[in-house]
Amino acid sequence: MNIPEAGVLGTSQRYFFTPSSLAQELFYYPTRAGRYFCDRRYHFDHRAETAQLDSHRRNLMLICVCRGELRFVLDGEAALARPGQIALFDCQRPHEYSAADGTEFRWLLFNGANAGEFCTRIWRSRGRGFTPGGFPALVREIDLLTDSCAAGERLGEPACSQLIHRLLCGLLLWGEAEEREDGRVGEAVSFICRNLSRAITLEEVAAAAGLSPAHFSRLFKGRTGCSPYEYILLRRIDEAKYLLASTRLPVREVAGRVGYGSAEHFIHSFQKKVGVTPGAFRKAPV
Repeated sequence: MNIPEAGVLGTSQRYFFTPSSLAQELFYYPTRAGRYFCDRRYHFDHRAETAQLDSHRRNLMLICVCRGELRFVLDGEAALARPGQIALFDCQRPHEYSAADGTEFRWLLFNGANAGEFCTRIWRSRGRGFTPGGFPALVREIDLLTDSCAAGERLGEPACSQLIHRLLCGLLLWGEAEEREDGRVGEAVSFICRNLSRAITLEEVAAAAGLSPAHFSRLFKGRTGCSPYEYILLRRIDEAKYLLASTRLPVREVAGRVGYGSAEHFIHSFQKKVGVTPGAFRKAPV
């Protein structure tokens, strides 16, 4: 594929996507994506004419470095991204990057839905450049997008939206921990679900995962997006909704079955999370 950018080699790929009105209103959507093989001549600068076009400037950029290295300057701060690292930035902000010989990277220009707010959360917790634990999965997602175009079977807009959402969730929640730690979180989740009917301490859940309470809390929040305490509370509310909607058990008994010591505490907690009392939910379980 001939891509008229200095330093972009002939084996590179680049595809364009024009979102429909529906996609712009409701979906996440790509506007461009590619797989670049570059030498040291490659350089992109936000001050360039193409970078000033709305088709670039009004979007967000994700870059995954697979080989070689890219040197970034984002908002005046310099950084070096090596294989397994990513950069995520707002194209309305100052940015530039350049390649070394033998550099390969995937890139995705995207927008839509709450993409800006999503990226802001990622930047707050991870920064604009980091090493995500799920890097191979990120690359596979972008390859799925470009490979579908190369095969003449490009993904539909709903599928593109789901793909970008998976990418953003991965960037926000995947840490650098190895897969075995994902398994430990799974063990903790199973333990919680088996023991919702009684009081559960953080120490017990951490022990089920084979980790210290402090390390487990950090890992669990990184994988699920909430603290162990909040996760337990949400699962208790879920189970309470099921019992209220499918049985005639008194509210006091429902409270006991989902681990609350008193009906009053249960009613207060339920109303705070759901917005209605357990009795009102039972009448209209939506």
